[in-house]
Amino acid sequence: MATGIRRDITLRQDKVLSENNVPRGVKDLKNNGIIGPKRPVLNDISSNLQTNQNANQKGKTTIIKPSITITKPTTKIATSNLNRTTISATAKVKPSLNTSKIVKVNTGVNENASNIPKAITRPKALAKPYRGTLTRSLSLRSKSVALTELQIKEREWITACKVDTVDKSDEYDPFLVGAYSKSIFEYMMTLENKYTIKPNYLANHKEITPSNRSVVVDWLVEVQQEFQIMQESLYTAVGIFDRYLQTNANMARNKLQLIGATSLLLGCKYEEIYVPEINDFVYLSDNAFTKDEVKSSLVDVFRTIDYSLSRPFSLTFLRRFSKVAGARSSQHSLAKYFLELSLVDYNMVHINPSKIAASGLLLAIVITNDPELEDNPENVKTLLSSYWTDVLHKHSTYKINDLISTVQMLGALALNAPEGKLKAVHKKYQSAKMGKITTSSLLSSPAMRFIAQSS
Repeated sequence: MATGIRRDITLRQDKVLSENNVPRGVKDLKNNGIIGPKRPVLNDISSNLQTNQNANQKGKTTIIKPSITITKPTTKIATSNLNRTTISATAKVKPSLNTSKIVKVNTGVNENASNIPKAITRPKALAKPYRGTLTRSLSLRSKSVALTELQIKEREWITACKVDTVDKSDEYDPFLVGAYSKSIFEYMMTLENKYTIKPNYLANHKEITPSNRSVVVDWLVEVQQEFQIMQESLYTAVGIFDRYLQTNANMARNKLQLIGATSLLLGCKYEEIYVPEINDFVYLSDNAFTKDEVKSSLVDVFRTIDYSLSRPFSLTFLRRFSKVAGARSSQHSLAKYFLELSLVDYNMVHINPSKIAASGLLLAIVITNDPELEDNPENVKTLLSSYWTDVLHKHSTYKINDLISTVQMLGALALNAPEGKLKAVHKKYQSAKMGKITTSSLLSSPAMRFIAQSS
């Protein structure tokens, strides 16, 4: 009897406390709209999607937009229940969002800043201005005064140097050092007069001829392309090569290529950051010499030129003259081609590099500005003098009469280069990297023929 009564009480409690696993009090709150249905975590709106059971097509769902009504809570208990989490924190719910369809939920609330309670708004942080100490302020003031005084002294010194108008924009540039440009190039002109190469210096040699020398220089141009080294290294190497040959009149012909490779190696050591290995020179020479011979030749060549590698070359002067003249890039590239042709030609080794640079630039300016000779000049001097300005004369120190013969020699070299035997320079400037200079019609223009054939 007692057992039956206890069982009846237990069944009544289960019915009162739980119906579908929901307590009665919570169920009443649900019916009043205070507590919403159980929802999964954020980023999952699967509870808002209702599947139409009457859909005939397999795998398709009909999305019904739920109408959500928000009722204002009336009691403190309801407010606290709104913040209650209905899903366990440890439960992991996989989102089943169909990304191909977008569901827009209208909450009926305008998300404006005015709807946010003032208690929730976060106050802006007040930035306190930094006020340095008195010692710090005095130290900064003293540093600014010192810098100002230094700048004043520097400007006074630059004004006393009388910086040219061409270098005014570079007078404070630490790389171009416009204030020193005039002094630098004056010093370079004294160096080229100090390390001159005698005309026809191979006349005293018994075995070496001018054609032998040109063949080695042409090979050096190919090696420079193969190693992809700078042009400065090539110009320096040719200068070392000629200075060595004019000193040693008894050198054997079979050592000529060895001296050429050694000169280029010295030029690379002076100009390059990464120097090619000696074995590479031996390989490109087809084992014409050994590694030990190159090492011993390095000492010999360096001693013969009196340990001096500072002889300037024509490319440095060309850059200066192109800047002074305001030359275009096409004119500068043409002048570089003329200068490199002069390296191979033995008849131009005795001409100063600055004079070759000025002549090459003048030739490039003339054939680009008047290739068809529309002005009908009487002679070469009339044609060239119309493009040789006072500014170029001032910075190069050359008059037009000093350059006419050199310009004519460069014009003849460029005109005959396609038919010459030594074509390393001509092929080099056929590439797109060098601007395809040799394919230009300017090199065979009437102006070029008029200048070249007048020599």
